[in-house]
Amino acid sequence: MKPGKGLVIGGVVLIVAASLLGTGLYASKHGGTSIMAGIFKPTKTLYSGTIEGTMIPVQPEIAGRIVELPVQEGQEVNAGDVIAIMEPQTAQLNLSVAENELKQAESKLLDLLNGSRAEEIRRYRANVDQYQATTDQMAASSAQVKALVARDEENLRHEEKILKDSQTLHDAGALSSRELENEQNKVETLRAQLESSQAQWEGSKAQYESVRAQLAAAQANLDQAVAGYTEPTIQAQKAVVDSLREKVRLAQVNLDKTVIKSPVKGRVLYKHVELGQVVNTASRLVTLLDEQALWVKVYIPEAELRNMALGKSALVSVDAYPEQVFNGQVTQVNDKAEFTPKNVQTKEERTALVFGVKTQLKDGLDVLKPGMPADVAFESTN
Repeated sequence: MKPGKGLVIGGVVLIVAASLLGTGLYASKHGGTSIMAGIFKPTKTLYSGTIEGTMIPVQPEIAGRIVELPVQEGQEVNAGDVIAIMEPQTAQLNLSVAENELKQAESKLLDLLNGSRAEEIRRYRANVDQYQATTDQMAASSAQVKALVARDEENLRHEEKILKDSQTLHDAGALSSRELENEQNKVETLRAQLESSQAQWEGSKAQYESVRAQLAAAQANLDQAVAGYTEPTIQAQKAVVDSLREKVRLAQVNLDKTVIKSPVKGRVLYKHVELGQVVNTASRLVTLLDEQALWVKVYIPEAELRNMALGKSALVSVDAYPEQVFNGQVTQVNDKAEFTPKNVQTKEERTALVFGVKTQLKDGLDVLKPGMPADVAFESTN
């Protein structure tokens, strides 16, 4: 054989071998079977995806104003760390009122058990006088708050009329967009102020009704002390004490809810509110990324669906740690077919029907991060 002819044949062999190797690698990355694997030994099919983490919204259980917001986007937090603190005055007042009511009820029960004495009757009369004075003060305070609500309503109506006129001028080209935006901001500010005044009015009315109830109870105590007590009266008072103990417990729970804590260890992904903002129970304060609950979603062809089941073991690898594999487990298999997501490389693959499979990572949570590209190989079915 001539030397030149031998070189040509050797080059052809190398080209064919490289072609086979490349085709095998491509197939293993795109749901196929490696040609090299067929020649040597079976290998597991790899499916590509991206590591993702569970996003957890943090929402308050009570409405109010945010007075502390110590977290920032990107900050790492542990379970139990403070996310925000709501204005606690109303909850503290409700707890104080409930505790006072409980003390009075317990004192009355003790009096019932011990029998009435002249000094106790004098004390009940003093309680009636005290609650009457408090009721009068609360009535005056409620009237003042009601006047504030009326004032804020009138101011809002006035500014809304100005805004309507400003919108007309803006549409006609006689008013700049900045001036129109200023009027819109005024209206929004007045609406917030009205909501605050109305909230104060509702709180004032509730306090007034509570004091009136206390006055009625104090008067009933005095009347009962003068008339004397019976066994049914004693039992009824015991029931009142039990009910008020529950009221105190509920008030303490609501006070505790003014401190919003992180439910998990994770990272603040988004902050949706600012310090001083008034929020309700439907508001989302922050969104946490739970980096201890990582998963990968991949898409498998219909032919492989029969081999897939919940709880199936999987191995996950990432480019950042090429010498390591991480254990996973299938936690979700879509029951409806869909087209391959658009980020798949080839048009032919994008038009194929596939089924989504979610694999939960069981280890490597200290080194793996959301956003890492990952390959998943599922346990072979015998």
